[in-house]
Amino acid sequence: MTRMALSAFLAGQASADKALLSAAEPLAARVGGLEYSSMTADPALWGSSLVKVGRLLGLSGLVLGFDSSLAIDAAREEHPLEGTSLAVAVEAFSRMSQTERDHVGCIAAMAGPLALAQAIHGGEYLDHMADLKSVTVAMAEAFCKSRPDLLLFREGSGFFEGGIGTPQRKAYNTLKNMASYFSVPVGIFVEGYDSADLPDLGKLKVPFILLGADKNGNAPDFAAVKQLAAEVEGIGVPLPFGDPDQARSLLASYREQLGDVNYLYCTMNELTPETDLEAALALVGCLNG
Repeated sequence: MTRMALSAFLAGQASADKALLSAAEPLAARVGGLEYSSMTADPALWGSSLVKVGRLLGLSGLVLGFDSSLAIDAAREEHPLEGTSLAVAVEAFSRMSQTERDHVGCIAAMAGPLALAQAIHGGEYLDHMADLKSVTVAMAEAFCKSRPDLLLFREGSGFFEGGIGTPQRKAYNTLKNMASYFSVPVGIFVEGYDSADLPDLGKLKVPFILLGADKNGNAPDFAAVKQLAAEVEGIGVPLPFGDPDQARSLLASYREQLGDVNYLYCTMNELTPETDLEAALALVGCLNG
């Protein structure tokens, strides 16, 4: 796994050398010998711990800020970018990208606008999207100033409520326009979905869609992935890092089913301190073999 593979993916160039990405901050704390809260309180430790786990697993890019609570908690504050955990994440990302971008991809992540609205406003969240527009853009812009290789928004099952319609399109058009000012591509990591809904994501015109586990904890339907892949520049397909046998089976299926689609591999779920490192390294060995 190399940065070169990720760069090719982001350029829309399908190649045999597939990039590997994973959200792994909880595991990074374990690898760095730290408590998660201690790691995320210190920008230098946060970045250095991510670098360690990235090298251990041969990741093509480092994902920082994946914990949705960072943006959710910050959005409730009068000054979300001052003295909050998200503010630490922004500083940690800036430091990490300055030292590591020549060696590995640097990906900034945060809660997506729909996930953010649902967490704050509950069941009526679609009616409150406009209320959070300015703070969402401000938080995303703070990451964009460090020029990440990709700005990734994390969304869950609520993303599809009522279908992909005006609230989703407006929110992501605004974010894409802002990010384009900094020449930063935008992506969505979506989890807890129904595969039947995936092709509708193409309506958003977001260039990169990365898939976690579906609503049942499984990989997506291959036909739905192919339909979505035809509408986007690149797609991430998930592998179960804790089950090398299942991962090997999925690898063979992805290679057979997706052909010349521009795709990379990601994990079904964020890697936690309980991750079986032997199983994870066995999977990485399969990818490199």
